[in-house]
Amino acid sequence: MPDALGSAVTNTNPNSCVNLQTDRLCKPWTLSQQGITFMAVLESGILNGTYHQVLHHHTNNLPVSQGFILQVYDDGHGIPTTGLGHRVWPADNLHMGQTITLERAKELFRHDREPAEGAINNSVNVPLYQYEYDALVSVLFNTGTGRGPHDPWPGTRAQYLADFLNHGEYERMRDVIRGFIANIVSGRRQREARLFDTGVYDATH
Repeated sequence: MPDALGSAVTNTNPNSCVNLQTDRLCKPWTLSQQGITFMAVLESGILNGTYHQVLHHHTNNLPVSQGFILQVYDDGHGIPTTGLGHRVWPADNLHMGQTITLERAKELFRHDREPAEGAINNSVNVPLYQYEYDALVSVLFNTGTGRGPHDPWPGTRAQYLADFLNHGEYERMRDVIRGFIANIVSGRRQREARLFDTGVYDATH
């Protein structure tokens, strides 16, 4: 049964009201600095230092600052990538092997995460703790917010997650996130589920 968002004794007075209070936050929500760092470390594996990418029997030593990879690299599928999982497009004027600043990486991420943040703010109609919101942003940033061709549910991925919350089913979200499009990123989903459930921002792996 869903968690109650509030409870009260009913009566027949049409003018009576009950004030309910929660520590969860109302809209609009924005990703916290802890959430940004959590997502960045999920991507690179470290907070600061060098990410050793092994690709085609060759090791690329990629500089990392605050979790952001500051060099354009091959993601393993021939796609030039940089920062926090940013796919490099011609309009970015970047080339493979080029180094970028931390400020540029953060700006690219601000743009890239807008769809996930917008979808949650539009779809979720109940309060959230900051860490719950941050976990949802991480999930939808990774999966995309729309509907995948093989998704077994109707509607978008954002709406699928939001429906549980809008019915007050906060307690189910840990298990929902764990199994959400997790076939090749099960470790990531475990960390996101733990963040939603406990507020522990631990992305190390």
